[in-house]
Amino acid sequence: MFESVIVDQNPHWDGILYQEGVSRGILGKVKGYLELPHIIALVGVRRSGKSTLVRQTINHLIRDKGVPPRNILFLSLENPQFSRYRSDVSYLERAYDDYLKLVAPEGPVYCCLDEVHFFPEWQVFVKAKYEQQGIKFIVTGSNSHLLTSEFITLLSGRAMPVEVYPFSFPEFIAANGLNITDAVAVTKQRNRLRKLLDDYLRFGGFPETSAVELPETKKELLVMYARNILYQDIAPRFNIKKAVDLENLFFYLASNISSLYSFNKLAALVGLNDKTVKEYLGYFSDAYLLFTLDSFAFSVKEQIKSPKKVYAIDTGMVGAVGWGFSENLGHLLENQVYLELKRRGHELYYYKTGNSLEVDFACCSGGGKITQLIQVVQTLGDEGTRNRELRSLIKALEETGLEYGEIITHEEEEELSIDGKIIRLIPAFKYLLNTVG
Repeated sequence: MFESVIVDQNPHWDGILYQEGVSRGILGKVKGYLELPHIIALVGVRRSGKSTLVRQTINHLIRDKGVPPRNILFLSLENPQFSRYRSDVSYLERAYDDYLKLVAPEGPVYCCLDEVHFFPEWQVFVKAKYEQQGIKFIVTGSNSHLLTSEFITLLSGRAMPVEVYPFSFPEFIAANGLNITDAVAVTKQRNRLRKLLDDYLRFGGFPETSAVELPETKKELLVMYARNILYQDIAPRFNIKKAVDLENLFFYLASNISSLYSFNKLAALVGLNDKTVKEYLGYFSDAYLLFTLDSFAFSVKEQIKSPKKVYAIDTGMVGAVGWGFSENLGHLLENQVYLELKRRGHELYYYKTGNSLEVDFACCSGGGKITQLIQVVQTLGDEGTRNRELRSLIKALEETGLEYGEIITHEEEEELSIDGKIIRLIPAFKYLLNTVG
């Protein structure tokens, strides 16, 4: 029944490895999870490179682990040949049986299900096969639903989640042909790195757009990505009748990244009620389009009541659907630092001092203790900006008892000692490369 689509989607069965493209930083984590019996769940926004990451993993299994190619099954479940069967999970069982008949694998099988959420009850199939043992599952999906609710309930203790973002800055420069191996290389290539940073802020890190030359084509792709997610994923999944309201809210928020908002004020601005706005923001977060950041507070109630900040999955998408580049460089830079901190696994908040000064990011330990304070600003060249940013950070350091803080800038690099506190100014290209000494 599914023999033709199975064969078409598994060219590695002939022993031909996939073109890998840019090696992803999280590939090492995926390789480590291969040693465990758990299901590996790759989740992230559409077009972030999850399928490529699976193919890189398949190459690793064949090339480095000696797994027979036909013991690895890859199925893209958004393929049109599966579309008519999505309401009945038993067809996943049928597809797997067709695979067994085709190749009769001996030994452990690696089953890779791409965009698995296209079968709403896929967990039933995976759980049943998982409990039979001898099958290692790698699944991908484009919404955080894979990490919550029924997924966690049904597969509790059996899944290892890996969040996949668009290219990090090191991956972006690799896609642009630059290989940075150490701090010496960073210094030698500093001028090119600054230029690439501007491109990264302007066009973002979606893998496909990184391979496109024309700026207008990049923009068209990014607008298409956004609208596809809004109209093909979010609107039908949550039964939204007036999807244009969804688009208008997304476009407004993408044009106001790193800004504070409350549900009531946002509702008034876009002409929706606050309940709908709150729901839509949840949908954006679920699809990895937008993220909200709470103010740090010891009380959960205070956190919920405080204004939120919003960040986007990709600064290129922000520029494509929102405003221009140069006049908002500081906001784009702040957004990229936010994404980098997310990649590094930090628990994040913004921080308000007792006298209402703001610090962009407070990184917390598992016990709710602030361990790091980070300010982001395009430049401290203006004396008023310099005084404001330093005053906010120093006050926050005093309140939290920390001795050291960081300010990420576009260009500046300096170490300051003020009122017994150490402040390091770090150029963004060094910070995003994670080569700061």
